[in-house]
Amino acid sequence: MFRTALFSLTLVLTINANAGSTLEKPAFSRQDSRPWVVMVTQPGCSFCSRLEREILQPLRASGEFEERVRFTAVDIGVASPLIDFDGSKTTTVKFANRYQGFGTPTLLFLSSDGEVLAAPKFGVPDIIDFYAYEIEETIRSLPAVN
Repeated sequence: MFRTALFSLTLVLTINANAGSTLEKPAFSRQDSRPWVVMVTQPGCSFCSRLEREILQPLRASGEFEERVRFTAVDIGVASPLIDFDGSKTTTVKFANRYQGFGTPTLLFLSSDGEVLAAPKFGVPDIIDFYAYEIEETIRSLPAVN
């Protein structure tokens, strides 16, 4: 009985946490004035998973930044095709390298035109709470949407 109740509670919490936490596909050329928060990631990156789970997913799920920014991820594990800000074709690896996203995880803060709006954030420190606050404040400092 206890196990069933615990499983049900865990399932409900997981569903609720994931409800508002979807990432947009990196459609950089789409007309939208909101800036991008881009996580450069790759398969098997445990620090990427931690950053996603403990910081980015809760930020998206809160809904507080839904009208301010778009969240996406660019996987550099394989040089996959990607449409750049100007509509030209590139790869995920070339895109990430252009913005110094050569290690994972790296967070990029880019305008809707591809301009760097804040310094990239590299890695995940041991003190995750302060880092979460730093990322949240960086997002708050991004230019307001027109």
